[in-house]
Amino acid sequence: MKREGYNIINLGTIVNLVYPLIVAFFVYFLLVKKLGFSYDTAGYDDVLGSIINFSSIIIGFYTAMYGIMISLLDSDIFHIFRKNKVEGYLKFQLYDSLIASFVILLLSIVMQVLIKQSLSNDIEKEIVTIFFNIWNVVLGYFVATSFRSISLLLKMMFKNNKVDHFNEDDKKRRQKQIDEMKRK
Repeated sequence: MKREGYNIINLGTIVNLVYPLIVAFFVYFLLVKKLGFSYDTAGYDDVLGSIINFSSIIIGFYTAMYGIMISLLDSDIFHIFRKNKVEGYLKFQLYDSLIASFVILLLSIVMQVLIKQSLSNDIEKEIVTIFFNIWNVVLGYFVATSFRSISLLLKMMFKNNKVDHFNEDDKKRRQKQIDEMKRK
């Protein structure tokens, strides 16, 4: 699809939006199906604590970066985003990763509580297994979206040249003033 000479949807955009789902199911398949990882695995409670710390750090990073992004609204990169009409994809990716961070944080807290319970019947064990499987899928999704968003934010930080809003007359007038100051 094209609009005013710019690609709105291209293969790179599709891959960028889909690969977190692929990573999510790959992590689930690898950990649960191939390696036999479960909520009974020794050290799983330590893993949950680490994920809680890591997701909290990621949420803090996003909060700080969103504040910095406000100062970049007039930068070249945002001008390019507006010109190519991709601001919606940017917003989606940032919200997506922030939501994934909060979901993995909450699921990790729930899992900490669930694994501490003494599971007395098969129904309780099945509920914990369902939460555990959801946690694994969301874990992979969280890692992939965090990498995607942090990469995007870092690219934006290093591509933050201000757009020059001055026309040619203003540039000539400024250059003339600079030249006069050098002569004095």
